[in-house]
Amino acid sequence: MSTSSDTQAVFIVTTSSEKETMELGRKIGGLLVPGDVVALTGSLGSGKTTLVKGLASGLGIGDVREVRSASFLLVAEYKARIPIYHFDAYRLEGAGEMYDLGCDEIFWGDGVSVVEWADRVEECLPENCLRISMHIEGPASRRITVSSRGKRYDGMVSSLKRGGL
Repeated sequence: MSTSSDTQAVFIVTTSSEKETMELGRKIGGLLVPGDVVALTGSLGSGKTTLVKGLASGLGIGDVREVRSASFLLVAEYKARIPIYHFDAYRLEGAGEMYDLGCDEIFWGDGVSVVEWADRVEECLPENCLRISMHIEGPASRRITVSSRGKRYDGMVSSLKRGGL
């Protein structure tokens, strides 16, 4: 039997600069709606925060320089066309601490939630979400895999495939 979380569309792209990574983020951000959750994974320096800046641009933030690694804040809120909740799970000990930040309420709220280091708090993530995995290919190039969990996100990934980078 197939449930909505069994569906998965995949889009893989290699960006050759921070500018291209931000542009991909901008395109994704333009597709997001309130209640969407984006789960980001990748090693240190793989460009997760750069991609979040692009997402914020696509969501209409006034100045992308506001977006910084949320490591010391754990969760940052940015004002945009749709509020953005930027979680950084790098320093969290697990799901319990993520729940303490109010993720269960925020995920279902009026904004878009972006979780860096999502693999550290997997148990907290909604069954259906957009997953983005980032891998360092070279000094400025990144291989980025965007995959869907659920029909809502299948359409988003299909749109990215059609539009390219």
